[in-house]
Amino acid sequence: MKRYTELSRKYLTRRLRRTLYMFIGVAVAVAFITAIFLLFESIDVSQRRTLEKVAGAYHGRIESVSKEDVAKLGVHNMVKTYGVQVIVDSIELPDEKANILLEKADSTTMSLRAKSLLEGRLPEQPGEIVLDLFALDLLGLERELGQSITLTVQGQERQYSVVGISSVTMQEKNMSTAIAFISPLEADAIANKSGSHRTVYFTVEAPNSQLLEAAKKVISDLELSDKASYNGTIIYFLKNLSPINWPAMVLSIFVAIASAVSIYNTMNISVLERIRQFGLIRAAGATPAQIRRIVFKESIIVSLLSIPAGLLIGMLLAYAVINYAGAEISGLEEMTAVLSPVSFIIASVLGFVSVVISSFIPAIRASKISPVKAIRYYGQQYEERKSGRLSRKDLINVKKVPLKLAVRNMRRNKGSTAVSVISMTIAAALFIVFSYFVGNFDTEKITRDVVKSDFYMRSTNMQSIGPDEVTVDEIKSIEGVKYVAAAKMITGRLMSEEEAEKSQSQSGMSPISDRGYVREVDFSGIYLNLLAYNDDGMRFMKNRVVSGEINLEKATKEPELIIDIEYSEKHNLSVGDEVFVKTFHLTEDMVSFSTMEKFTIVAIINELPTVAYTVSNGIIAICSEEMIEKLRPTEANENYSMMHYSNHYSHIDVYLDDQANAEIIESRIENIASRFRNTRFVSYLDYKEETENTVKTLSTMVYGLIIIVGFIGLCGITNTVNTNLILRQREFGILRAVGMTGGQLKKMLAYEGLIFGVISSIFSVIIGLILSYAVYYLFKAEADFLMWTIPWTGVLIASGGLIAAGVLTTLLSSRRIASLNITEALRTSE
Repeated sequence: MKRYTELSRKYLTRRLRRTLYMFIGVAVAVAFITAIFLLFESIDVSQRRTLEKVAGAYHGRIESVSKEDVAKLGVHNMVKTYGVQVIVDSIELPDEKANILLEKADSTTMSLRAKSLLEGRLPEQPGEIVLDLFALDLLGLERELGQSITLTVQGQERQYSVVGISSVTMQEKNMSTAIAFISPLEADAIANKSGSHRTVYFTVEAPNSQLLEAAKKVISDLELSDKASYNGTIIYFLKNLSPINWPAMVLSIFVAIASAVSIYNTMNISVLERIRQFGLIRAAGATPAQIRRIVFKESIIVSLLSIPAGLLIGMLLAYAVINYAGAEISGLEEMTAVLSPVSFIIASVLGFVSVVISSFIPAIRASKISPVKAIRYYGQQYEERKSGRLSRKDLINVKKVPLKLAVRNMRRNKGSTAVSVISMTIAAALFIVFSYFVGNFDTEKITRDVVKSDFYMRSTNMQSIGPDEVTVDEIKSIEGVKYVAAAKMITGRLMSEEEAEKSQSQSGMSPISDRGYVREVDFSGIYLNLLAYNDDGMRFMKNRVVSGEINLEKATKEPELIIDIEYSEKHNLSVGDEVFVKTFHLTEDMVSFSTMEKFTIVAIINELPTVAYTVSNGIIAICSEEMIEKLRPTEANENYSMMHYSNHYSHIDVYLDDQANAEIIESRIENIASRFRNTRFVSYLDYKEETENTVKTLSTMVYGLIIIVGFIGLCGITNTVNTNLILRQREFGILRAVGMTGGQLKKMLAYEGLIFGVISSIFSVIIGLILSYAVYYLFKAEADFLMWTIPWTGVLIASGGLIAAGVLTTLLSSRRIASLNITEALRTSE
């Protein structure tokens, strides 16, 4: 042996069980940390991709740009990527009340606009075309490549072969606009002859917190502010995306602590059982630093073997979780697993640091061992205390001896007792916290936040196609339907009289883009979603008034508003307040203008007939559907006025009689909903069942993770108990020599395990309940479906499990101890 540190390898190979305990503890901890970070990273990436599919991946957009402007943008030092949308024609489909935009194929522009190629390839030659899914639907085509179609482009019929199929964005579909891509050669030829419309999309090179400022700087440098708009959805998401995933970090640190405690147990006991060996090495000339290096090298060797294994297991675990329950955990329709190098680095560092820290104290302890004391060491030594002696009465009462000895043994060895209790408490406390979290989901509240009625129809069409009065009458005629609350919707601004006067003085005619997007001329007041309800909807709210009064007849003749109590308190509005509703429209010459109407708030209600959403600082207000006509301008072009959105019902809530056959009615209403484009149908019972299944899946995953943490703790407990018993063999031999039977010895050890379990259960319940309430308190605003109740099931399972673990681990180890020969036990440390 050339170096003392070579003893590390020899010890690890000869004490395989102890090495295995360390290996499992580190590997499981690293696997858990890796899985946590990969899971959270995958959720963030999947959320971003989902948003990009809806809003696009660009940061800024400039409409009606010239080739010169595009060239300037391309060389700007802050522009990361850019793509140009070239529209050569708009093919109208009057029967479908939709249109198909014919565009120049460009892969970069498609990706920035959230368009992806699902099948085939992009067109390369004239006569080739790519259609999105919505275009296929409008043209009545199957989802197949190689089909031939004829389109009228710039007044001339052209024959095309479908070479690819692309995705469709929700915004395009809501506006009844489909997209078709043709080859660059053909697009340029048409553009040179008949002109084209160019819109450039771009991203900027900047920190997430400064994306908007960077995009504005690019626009300002090009002097194109009047033609620009920004992708607020993506910019806001990235701005609020923390560079450090704190939930993952906190969970990982907690796991690292649990792992460190387990490893500390193992390293500490391994030092204690080798005190005589370290004394002999010191006597042979080894320095304290060399002793420390022996211990540190052991931990480093184990970490170098266990960390790669943990990374691999963690990656497989993350993939399994994402594939099995990714959608339920993230709330996304699609979730993609992401391999993040940062996640592997953090897991490796945390795992390595936990090993080094947990072996620091044992290494220091080993280096301070005196050679003389070490050679005289005979197992664990305890200071004698008066409180530790058994009375004559105790000795006479043989039945009490095992219990009394168990209590005194644990008092004398407080350090080992504390470490074991901590190992058991961490896992159990975490179990209680998560049992509270998964056991207190109010599925009824979650469901009612999505659908309040028995059946719900939501139309997002921005054109006039959608459910109308005839549709509502058809639904009401179905046997078992009690009433149908239907609402039309329009957006605008809600203003006070002062804000209205100021807004009126500043507003005027404002030309808009060639694409026909409505631009608001000011942002006075509050963003408004105005719901105009039919008679059934008004009657529903009449029974839920908390302040004021709803007069059904008067509401159809006078401009009256009803608001929910939440918005009343948020915006300090009350019954009797007079407000102004401002909406924005277009003339037939494509010039934007606004209309304004005075309303009076007549009632505050505690519940809306439907589930409706608005922006974070916006408001939802209600009026009768007759009153929405007061906001309809006579000079507006119906095709571009925002009023066309109110020509159909956007929210329809169907309430059934108590004895109605929900299954039969569901199929009929779902069939009605399928007639309309962009109309979502939701059944209360189906959604509630889906929610309950999601909660069950989450529960399974959470308890699975807890089992992993518990396994780490159990390894530490088993290791500590086993080694403690081994180190105390001389003590047990003395007890046997003075008359203690094997049965009494086993009973004493069982009592020790029982006390371990009871103490750990007390601490775990206290800590678990405190942490559970902290979870409730911190998340009750965002997760209002959480209720505060004591998780009795989790408390009972955790307490029972700890007591059982304490007793069983000591009993299993005591069998070998009780069978030892007294002479062999007394010679154990000699």
